[in-house]
Amino acid sequence: MKEKKDFLRKKLIEFQLRILDLSHTLKEREDSFRVREGKFFTGLFEVLDAFDNVEETIKAKEDGMDKTARRLAKNVSTIRKKLVRLLKANGVARLEFPHGRASMETCKVVETRASEMLEDETILEIVKNGYINQDKGKVLRKAEVITVLNKSL
Repeated sequence: MKEKKDFLRKKLIEFQLRILDLSHTLKEREDSFRVREGKFFTGLFEVLDAFDNVEETIKAKEDGMDKTARRLAKNVSTIRKKLVRLLKANGVARLEFPHGRASMETCKVVETRASEMLEDETILEIVKNGYINQDKGKVLRKAEVITVLNKSL
C-alpha cells in the first residue's frame, strides 16, 4: 500500500511539474506572439500613413490629372480602403476624438500652439492617426497631435 502511495505521489509531482513547464512555455509563446502582433500592426499603420499621404497629394493635384492618373488615384484609394477593412475585421479601428480633446492615454502631443479662443488640450490637427484594438480596449498606437496650450500667468 505504501509503495502505491509513493508511486502515486511521484506521478502527481511529475504531473504538476509538467503542467508548470507547459504553463511557462505557453506564457512565453503568448508574449512572443503579442510582440510579433504589435510589430505587424505597427507596420500596417505605417503603410496606411503612406496611403493617407498619397491620397492627400492626389487631392491637391486632382484638377490637373488626366483619365489615367484619375484611375490610378482610384486604385490607390481602393487599396487603402481594403487595408482599413482588414484592420476593422481584426477589431482595429482609428482613434476618434468626438470632443476634440487630447488625452495622455490616446495622444502623443508633438506640438502646441496658443489660441485664446480655444481651451488647452483642444486638438488643432492630427499629424498621425492613432489606432485601438476595440475588442481589448487597448491603444495600439497613440495619435500624434498638435494641441492648444495657452500660457497662463
